[in-house]
Amino acid sequence: MQIGRANNQGGFSLFELLLAMGITIVLMGLASSLLASSFKIRSREDRKSDAIADVQRALNIMTREIGNAGFRIPSGLPGVAGNGIVAGDTNSQSVRIVSNLNGSPDPLDPAATDTDVTDADEDVKFLMYVDNALGQRYIVRYESSATNATTVLANRIDSLIIRYYDKKVTYNTIVNAGGVCDITNVLNASNNPESEVSPDVAKYVVIAVGVTLPAVGTPGVDGYQPPSQVQLTSDVVLRNAIVY
Repeated sequence: MQIGRANNQGGFSLFELLLAMGITIVLMGLASSLLASSFKIRSREDRKSDAIADVQRALNIMTREIGNAGFRIPSGLPGVAGNGIVAGDTNSQSVRIVSNLNGSPDPLDPAATDTDVTDADEDVKFLMYVDNALGQRYIVRYESSATNATTVLANRIDSLIIRYYDKKVTYNTIVNAGGVCDITNVLNASNNPESEVSPDVAKYVVIAVGVTLPAVGTPGVDGYQPPSQVQLTSDVVLRNAIVY
């Protein structure tokens, strides 16, 4: 008796292999596109976070130092108002403040009280500096007392607006297509419109900074992120200008 053995071997045909390879390539292409889009979004969010953190640090410094304006300033300082603001060197995009940080009497020698504003951190100006060559704008701290030092507090901004009021206000924020920020619908505690005052009589300062994040990618292409505007504001009470 003879026993026959089957010699058939299972496998894929050439067509099946080509089809599987084609599907694999398509899936890998889709995965790569999604991964690239994710990286673009992540990069955009990282830049946004860095820019916001940069401005927040600058606003914290400005708020603290401007709030101390007028501290124990001696009388008769040329151009310096009672609230510590140098009105002739202050406008909607810059503010110069003076304070006598070392003016507290020495408990061991009361007669040795400091009566000038020439020490470090006592004569400071904050402004927006525009670098036309690089097309960039910065928030700069310039110190004229002692060191004449210039420090860049934030280097990724589009606008800086400073508004001055003689009382606490509420407001809405606005940023136009060019990234220029401002405040609008300014109201006082009675919910009535409040007008801005000259810096020399101000007791309340509002600082607004606009940051524009540029577009990423090409419109209509996966991963495209349109330009976006972010505004940060800080309210500053000139505590030494308020009589309790």
